[in-house]
Amino acid sequence: MPIPRTAHRAPEANGARLIDPPVVPAANGAPASIQALVDNNRLLRAAFDTRIGDLRLWELIAATRREVLTVAATYTASYRDAERPTDVADWIARPIIMGGHQPELFHPGVWLKNVLLDAYAREVGGTAINLVVDTDRCTHATVGIPVGTPDEAHLESLPFDGPADEMAWEERPVVDGATFTSFGRRATDLLRPLVPDPILTRWWPLVVERSAACHRLGLAIAQARHALEGHMGLETLELPVSELVRLPTVMVLMGWLLSRSREVHEAYNASLTAHRRRHRIRGRGRPVPDLAVRDSGTGEGPWFEVPWWIWSRDEPRRRRVFANVGTAGTLLLSDMHSLRVELPIAPETSPSKWVDALARLEEHRLCLRPRALVTTLVARLLVADVFVHGAAYDQLTDDLVERLTGCEPPRYAVVTGTLRMPVEHVFPGLAASDPQGELAGIHRQLRDLEFHPERHLPTSPAIEELVERKRRWIETHPTVTLARRRCHEIRAVNAALCMHAAPLRSTLLARAGPLAARQRARKLLVARDYPWCFFPENELRRFLLLEKG
Repeated sequence: MPIPRTAHRAPEANGARLIDPPVVPAANGAPASIQALVDNNRLLRAAFDTRIGDLRLWELIAATRREVLTVAATYTASYRDAERPTDVADWIARPIIMGGHQPELFHPGVWLKNVLLDAYAREVGGTAINLVVDTDRCTHATVGIPVGTPDEAHLESLPFDGPADEMAWEERPVVDGATFTSFGRRATDLLRPLVPDPILTRWWPLVVERSAACHRLGLAIAQARHALEGHMGLETLELPVSELVRLPTVMVLMGWLLSRSREVHEAYNASLTAHRRRHRIRGRGRPVPDLAVRDSGTGEGPWFEVPWWIWSRDEPRRRRVFANVGTAGTLLLSDMHSLRVELPIAPETSPSKWVDALARLEEHRLCLRPRALVTTLVARLLVADVFVHGAAYDQLTDDLVERLTGCEPPRYAVVTGTLRMPVEHVFPGLAASDPQGELAGIHRQLRDLEFHPERHLPTSPAIEELVERKRRWIETHPTVTLARRRCHEIRAVNAALCMHAAPLRSTLLARAGPLAARQRARKLLVARDYPWCFFPENELRRFLLLEKG
């Protein structure tokens, strides 16, 4: 089983960062640095002796690194400067630091990861590569913008493109040019009361420019963000996952996994079961659902769901993939609805046939793409000396790698942070305010009024008489015959006392409504998940550790 890792949580404090390991070691030598992690992972990888077709795993890794570096440099150079070393052998031998995320408007804590890719790579003299996970789905093209004051606020849902059917980012074009082009201006107008000069103002025109060249919504966002990183001095490469999985060496690993579909299915579910047990998770859908087993009713035997997606260019909605290995030398893949393909992929067939079969899918306008867990497995197993992420997917990947290869998986780095909207200059004291605490105090008082109203009432003959009556019943031993009456009598006295406390109760309820609104407003205004482009450039640079000097 994988070595247990420290449980990491995103920091709560505004401006705080989590970077594990640090770029350089601490003065006392602990904790370890990124160089120590690279060295450890290289030792682990040198022991990879699993056979993938006619290659040892370490041989496939060497070939994959050459392909990935070459294609990533070519892709990056298509829209920004990208240096390619003349000594290719030395380039391949240097460490590769890799991370990845969906091509969406993510928050600054995610963007910090891209900056650390660059910092880590510089420290170890290697290459930083960010995977653009364009195989994930684009469900909507809207973003929430906070509008209002600490007393009352709400999220204004603002579209940056027109509505479209759900599909993978790699398929998603810009469908409404006017909405897309005007987003920067419309978002800036809404943000102005809180953030007068967001970096969005000068960045979104670059997104519009890139969309004219790449014709894809997600790639336009990713390429424009990467171009901005270049202006900030970052020397990273980028590569869409849709391009990564087309590389012949990656297809070899994909073919090997698909040839063992039932084993992959069982290992995937076993890893999920172990993860839920380890973290005491009850829900069967967390962190991801188990893979299913289906029977087509045609006598072909069971169909095992495998962790891939499939779709056609004509119908680009992602669908689950089920595999059938009942026919010798053949792999059947189906979405159990309209798509069904027959591939010469089996443990006994050659890797060249695996590659040819997967390449022909593209020729027939079919896309077979790995899900998140397999994408992370490919990155960590075949390419990266260190993968920078650290979510539940990586813990699951550790387990899956061990179950499928018998190899101890390389360790990963964890980078995240928290940057909240800069609203303190508009609403001084908002960060220090605690409407939630005040509201909790009122709720405690209301509860105390219900069960102990006498504590909150002035003395008077009528109240003293009720209090004495309650005291006598409380002191009465609850025998079998008296227990029910005792309970009713105490409740009756409390109800009578509450009548006297009605003005105080009304006052507390009157305060609770505005406090609840303030609690919701504060939570919304200081949330950590607003897109990085909503922030001023100087604050982003400080948070991303890019301030000169």
